This record gives sequence, structure tokens and C-alpha cells, in this order.
Amino acid sequence: MDDYSKLPDISSQGSWDVSTTKHGYGIENLHDNSTETFWQSDGQQPHSISVQFPTRAQIYAVSLYLDTEKDESYTPCKVSIYAGTGRHDMQFVKDQLFATEPKGWVDFKLTDIDGPVLMAHFVLIELPYNYDNGRDVRVRLARVLGPPLREQKFRNELILPYTSKEFYMYESLR
Repeated sequence: MDDYSKLPDISSQGSWDVSTTKHGYGIENLHDNSTETFWQSDGQQPHSISVQFPTRAQIYAVSLYLDTEKDESYTPCKVSIYAGTGRHDMQFVKDQLFATEPKGWVDFKLTDIDGPVLMAHFVLIELPYNYDNGRDVRVRLARVLGPPLREQKFRNELILPYTSKEFYMYESLR
């Protein structure tokens, strides 16, 4: 799938955190739907953005809005993504070193077409390097995307159709 705009945005289902924040450029800017504002880190690299979901989430992709023209050396040139049930058991999922300077949405597909959808409680987006050896990083928007709705419906039909609180309590092992 190349059109990530049709995927369901599950960002609001998670609790977001960042490694550091420069005063006035906080985490709320990652979700304000404006490409004029941004989150800016403040401190030593690597910088990171994390998302904790209350239940296992089906994760198809992570998208970041980056703008090298506006942010210059504040733009990350490498992104690494990890997932798990928490910080203690994260597994490497994907990394990407940009061949060209990004401007706009950069999508990181975390699932193969024929493979299973990534199921995780926790996602860490690590930003270890910047262009021109910049120290702090800027990300204008961030989102986590679920699988296509038709695939979600199909997968849900394969799972037992129980919806009670007791069932969900024992749905997965942590």
C-alpha cells in the first residue's frame, strides 16, 4: 500500500512521551495538525518519541512529518523503530537512513504485505543522527497508523468474538 492517508490513525489511542523537550516546543505540537509548529528536543542524542498503548495495538506504519528546508540541521537523517510490551523488552523493527533530505510525510511501513501485522503495546521512534551534525531534532507531526480497515475487519473475524471485560483482561500475556 502506497497511500498511507487511507490508513486509520490510531495515534490518539496511545500515550505519547519524548526524551527531552525545549521549552515552548513541546510534545503537543506533534498532534496539532499544523506543519508550522514542531516538537524540538533539548539534550544529548539519541532523541526519541515513544507511544504506549493500553492494549496491544495493530500497527501497520509510523509516519513523521519532516522538513529539511525549514529545519536544516535539526532534521533527523536516520530513524530507528523498536516495539514491544514496554521499554524492557523492545525489539528492533526497522531503521532508515535517508538518501535525500525529507520534506513532508515520511512513512515507515512496519508490516510486510503477506506477513502478520505488528502487534505491540509500546513503540519507540529513535532519532540518532541529524543532517549537518545537528544536536537537537525537530519533528513537525507524528502518527501511528493501523492496518487497512478491510484487513482489520478480516483479522477481527478470525479472533473469537468475545467482548466482555473478563475476556479482554486475559486476551494477552504481558
